[in-house]
Amino acid sequence: MAFRTMLSSRIPMVIVLGATGTGKTKLGVELAQKFGTEIISADSMQIYKGLDVVTAKATPLERSMAPHHLLDILEPHQMFTVVDFRSRALKIIDNLTEEGKIPIIVGGTNYYLESIVYKILVEDMDDAEALLWDKSRKKRDLDEIEGNDDVQNKKVARESKTDTNKLELEEGSTSKEQDTSKDEQVTEVSKEKLKEDVENETNFTNEEIHAKLKAIDPIMASRLHPNNRRKVLRSIEVWLKTGRRHSEILDEQKTTEGQLRRPGATIIFWLKCEQSVHDVRLDTRVDAMLKEGLIDELLDFHARHNRQRIQDGKPPDYTKGVFQTLGFKEFHKYLMLTEEQRNTDVGKELLQQSIEYMKISTRRYARRQNKMVRGRFLEHPNREVPPIYELDTTDVSKWDENVKNKAIKIIESFLNETPCEYEPVESKNREEVKGINTKSSNFCEVCNRLIIGDKQYGIHLRSNRHMKVLKKKKKIEEKQAQDQDKETNQIKQEANQEN
Repeated sequence: MAFRTMLSSRIPMVIVLGATGTGKTKLGVELAQKFGTEIISADSMQIYKGLDVVTAKATPLERSMAPHHLLDILEPHQMFTVVDFRSRALKIIDNLTEEGKIPIIVGGTNYYLESIVYKILVEDMDDAEALLWDKSRKKRDLDEIEGNDDVQNKKVARESKTDTNKLELEEGSTSKEQDTSKDEQVTEVSKEKLKEDVENETNFTNEEIHAKLKAIDPIMASRLHPNNRRKVLRSIEVWLKTGRRHSEILDEQKTTEGQLRRPGATIIFWLKCEQSVHDVRLDTRVDAMLKEGLIDELLDFHARHNRQRIQDGKPPDYTKGVFQTLGFKEFHKYLMLTEEQRNTDVGKELLQQSIEYMKISTRRYARRQNKMVRGRFLEHPNREVPPIYELDTTDVSKWDENVKNKAIKIIESFLNETPCEYEPVESKNREEVKGINTKSSNFCEVCNRLIIGDKQYGIHLRSNRHMKVLKKKKKIEEKQAQDQDKETNQIKQEANQEN
């Protein structure tokens, strides 16, 4: 066992990340074959069954060339969080390293990758093998109603750990025992009401949902914009599930979140492509998807999983689960047509518009992915930076030279403990970004907008939109001042005439 631990400590965790369409899957398979190991997918959409074309999953041939984990394990209706991914991925990583194999993690979902690179915790799960849908709010509530002793005991233990979630009581209590009893009653009533509200969250506006978070966790509410509905709901659910404020949990984790899980044994390959070339490549990729059956795949999936929801009067939700996949929102209007309507000129025109919309969305998404890599890995003020190596995929004819062989040499130099001829990317001076408060809440009275983060607020103050509103308000104020001056002068003139 000791030998096995020593062996695993010398094995690096290799991560292949980058924007969509840069060749991550290709490199992952090549590295897995070279080092005789297995691949862990870190893509939040590829974890679902179906939609192989639109999510650009590894082909059957590629999967036969190297074992893949965390692909096609969920049904479309199941929910899967970063906590679920982390629990499962870390177990696979540990198993591989104990077998003397290099874990190859491939994916474009950066917050999945962060969860295994850094000691980031959001909440703990008792059973790493269980999917979140097995412990979903509905099932948890059902267990509590049916009197599941284990659930009840955990609930009591959890709620007894802290009283920070308790609401203020009305004045008039005369003893601490009475105060505690009433406090617990109010907390339980408030929780049940809040659970019901979250269950029926579609009945509430963003502002109303944000106000509910503010009532239980004002600090977290100040960090989240009301329009960031998904994260606001997530923070409320953390409180409902743990009995603790999300802000307190996150603040506690600041002491460890910047620490690497595998210090000195993490290698990141960042696949990059020159922007103009990448844009063309992404457009071509969408065209290739169309030839591979993208439209039929979307129509079939829509008919089986989304049409009934819409017919029942429920609005489409492209912010959760597999429905976040690029393609659903972009093709929504086309998917809503009947077969007869799709064959008309209007339908064909709408199809072309949807295709163009998907190309634009894909290009924008790729830019966001690269920005996220810089912001979450290279420029984060409170995190250790593992060695990150840029691999240029612009010229595919030089793939072996610029990508494959370079990556192999870097890994081999680590394994052999020899100097590496390639240097990792330099991270930005941490002092340059350390003073920026990314969670501050700033309100622009000129534009009547809430801006989260000092950096974003500074950008907003320099934006054309802010300047236009400011200029317009100044004109209004100047006109009001002029009108007031005229009115004052008129009053004075009338007074002089009376005298």
